[in-house]
This record gives sequence, structure tokens and C-alpha cells, in this order.
Amino acid sequence: MPSVESLEGRLSGGHPNSLGNTVSVAQDVIGNRSLLPELIGTYSSEDEVVRLRVSSALKRVAWAKPEWVHHELDAVLDWVVALQQPSAQWTIAEILLTLGPMLSSSQRTKATNIMKSHLSASKDWIVLIKTMETLADWATTDAALRGWLLERLGELGKESRKSVAQKARRLHEALSR
Repeated sequence: MPSVESLEGRLSGGHPNSLGNTVSVAQDVIGNRSLLPELIGTYSSEDEVVRLRVSSALKRVAWAKPEWVHHELDAVLDWVVALQQPSAQWTIAEILLTLGPMLSSSQRTKATNIMKSHLSASKDWIVLIKTMETLADWATTDAALRGWLLERLGELGKESRKSVAQKARRLHEALSR
């Protein structure tokens, strides 16, 4: 069975903005569930690019096998909080959007609090947009979250970055209906 070190080796190298071997690693994990803990453990890499690719591979696994990632969600959330890396933060928002219907009440509360923190503290435009999207989806059935999010979206609607401001205004309008 591949180790964290071997997955790290496969996910390293190449241009930092490329996927490298991310897709083949994700396919290997999808084909062999026992590799999922090793993939998650690769978040321990010192290499920021490797950690970005771990997030990208994990997102692909969540799309194909959401129940597997749901089973490991606590470990994934713990890594995302510990890393404070934008690529892990925006990817977890995408993963949580996929896993939303599967979450227990306590998982949803933990995930919501993490994403609220990201939406309040992050300066990364992708983190802001992906987190807004997931929280807005969840806010359609959660009045308390909707109230909090509408206020935050109002603030983000004044953001100097057009992509963030436009997304915030669109989501604010949709949630206000």
C-alpha cells in the first residue's frame, strides 16, 4: 500500500499552478478506499503545492465517493483548520457543498463555524466566493445562518474586487427573496 511519502512524491514537482499527478492520485484513491487516509495524511507535507494538490484530489474523491470522504470528514476539517491554507479552505467549501445532505447536526455546526470563520477572516477571493456559495446553499434551510450570512454578504457586496462583490450581491439578492 502506498504511504504518505509516496503520495507526496507523486503530488510534488512540476509547475505550481498545474495539477501534476492529482487526477491519477484521485483515480487511484477512488479505485482503492484504503488509500484515502494516506491521501488525507499527505496534508502533513511541508510543500504548499502538494497540500493544494491533496485538496484537489480529495475534492475529486468526494465527487465520486462522497460517503468515503464523509466518513473521514473530521480528520479533513481538522487539517483544514490547522493548515490555514487558502487552497484547503476553498476546497473544503466545495467538498462540504457536496457532502451537505450527509452531515450530522454536529458536523454541520462544526463545518458552518469553520466556514463562517473563513468568510470573516480570509482575504483570498476564491475562499470568499466558494465559502459564500456553500453557506448560501445551506442558508436556504437555516434561518439563523441566513440572517448572519445576509449581513456578511452586504459587507462583501462593497468589496473592491468585482468578482467577490458581484457574487455577494447575487447571493444576497437570492437569499432575500
